[in-house]
Amino acid sequence: MKQRIFLGLAPLFILLLAMGAYAVTLFAKLGNHVDVILRENFRSVLACEQMKEAAERMDSALLFAVAGEEERGRKLYTTNLPGFRDNLKTELGNITLPGEGDLAEKVKHAHETYSTRAENFWATPDTEARRKMYFSELLPVFKEIKETAQEIIRINEDNMVEADRNARELSEQSTRYMILAVAAGIAGSIFFAARLQRSILEPIRTLTAVSKELGDGKLDQVVSVASHDELGQLADTFNKMATKLRAYRQMMGDQILHARQMTEITFSAFPDPIIALSADGKIDFTNPAASKFLTQVAHGEGLPPSLQTEVDRVFRGAPDFLPTSFERVIVFRVDEQEVFMLPRVIGMRDEADHIFGVAVILQDVTRLRLLQEVKTNLVSTVSHELKTPLTSVRMGLHLLLEERIGTLNDKQTELLLAAREDSERLLRMINDLLDLAKLEAGKTFSPSVSMDPEKLVENAAEEVRALIESRHLRLIKKVAPGLPKVSVDTSQIAHVFSNFVSNAVKHSKAGGEIVLSAKHQEGSVRFSVIDQGAGIPQQYQSQIFDRFFRVPGSEVTGAGLGLAIAKEVVLSQGGTIGVNSVPGQGSEFYFNLPLVSSETD
Repeated sequence: MKQRIFLGLAPLFILLLAMGAYAVTLFAKLGNHVDVILRENFRSVLACEQMKEAAERMDSALLFAVAGEEERGRKLYTTNLPGFRDNLKTELGNITLPGEGDLAEKVKHAHETYSTRAENFWATPDTEARRKMYFSELLPVFKEIKETAQEIIRINEDNMVEADRNARELSEQSTRYMILAVAAGIAGSIFFAARLQRSILEPIRTLTAVSKELGDGKLDQVVSVASHDELGQLADTFNKMATKLRAYRQMMGDQILHARQMTEITFSAFPDPIIALSADGKIDFTNPAASKFLTQVAHGEGLPPSLQTEVDRVFRGAPDFLPTSFERVIVFRVDEQEVFMLPRVIGMRDEADHIFGVAVILQDVTRLRLLQEVKTNLVSTVSHELKTPLTSVRMGLHLLLEERIGTLNDKQTELLLAAREDSERLLRMINDLLDLAKLEAGKTFSPSVSMDPEKLVENAAEEVRALIESRHLRLIKKVAPGLPKVSVDTSQIAHVFSNFVSNAVKHSKAGGEIVLSAKHQEGSVRFSVIDQGAGIPQQYQSQIFDRFFRVPGSEVTGAGLGLAIAKEVVLSQGGTIGVNSVPGQGSEFYFNLPLVSSETD
């Protein structure tokens, strides 16, 4: 097969090489003609045109002087004189035609005469004398320069026309030869193509037709093997590939069907509505709970507006909508009852991070919300009920310690002091529980104000300075310059600073330092309290803001409510809270507050 193809195509290769050699020779000749036109004649034409232009401007300069505009005329003359001489030099160095040298010398002598008379002209102060000198001496020489330069242009243009005509004749002659060569090549190609058609083209056409059928999904196609050469091997390999594709399609079809059935069964078992939307925003899948929900809430007309807004944001490239608190709960009315749904909108992305769909999961948190309210109300009620008798106990301890009822011995005084200390600790715990209950119930809301971060840090530093210095610690403030204002409830956020600093003081050794800092952090301002204490093990950092949590082995006393209250305060103001800590290197407790919006400004 290889030898047959080579022998069939060899004459065509020889013809192509001959045509290529002839074309190279032709292009070389045409290039020489073009080079003559561009390199020689056109350069002379351009130089003479620019000489004429410079001469006309120098002549205009003399006329300005005759008209009384001496300064303007001298400036125009001196500006164009170098240009004329440069172009004259170019022309004298580019003599390519008979008679062109004499004309160029004539222009040179005329220019020298013109320059000499022009110098006399400028040296003559009398205007009338200048006018006579211009018309009798300078103007004729100017015309001679201009006419001679035009003559040089004419002979060069004539030569360019002649060169162009020669090039055209050469091109026409070459075209005729090329047509003959192409005709011979076409005839040869037809002849050799006819010879190769049966042995090569027909099997290839058959293979192409079968490949198209295969591409359309018809995998039962088979190519007949008519020979044992390369084409026969190709047909045999193609048949084996088709067999493997049929087996693979059968296997993948079964797997996809099984996976889809498993997915639908799994999603159908979910009690919460699950909705999948395609890239064009149309609903592509709903589980039974979602179908019922959409029928009752949206009457089968797509998503409710409150959900559609978050879906559109994710489609536009916003981060996934994954709320973690009941503040983002959406209330719907289903079966004549209010249902509290916590929506989660998750973008489905490919490997290139392009969104091809969105999944919406609606978690029914009605019972959880009711339980949360019951728990909060219970904590609040119990705390209130405990506070009243605790007040009486504290009053009784106070009276006993003042010895108004009777004298106390040392042991009695020690026991009463311990009881008073425990009662005060219990009162603080009850107050913390009440504050936490109010925060969770949203009853501590107060308007946020626009606040400069530097001022906020300064106020916090003043409030905690005495506590820090009492433990022989150094207070350091680090505020990045030019921070934008934040939206904050100053009274509540002061408790967060106080709690962070109080914890830092408890875990710091005398002589250490505590840092209050503020810096820009991706659309917000981050406020931090950094200490040099023992640090927090990694496994406990995710629990540090849970209520009643204390790091195991910690020697510092407390109920474990301060950080939980701080978390609720920050979240209620639209911020985030966190901790960075390395055991043995200290801790950084931080919270981020949102920037002041343009509407607030």
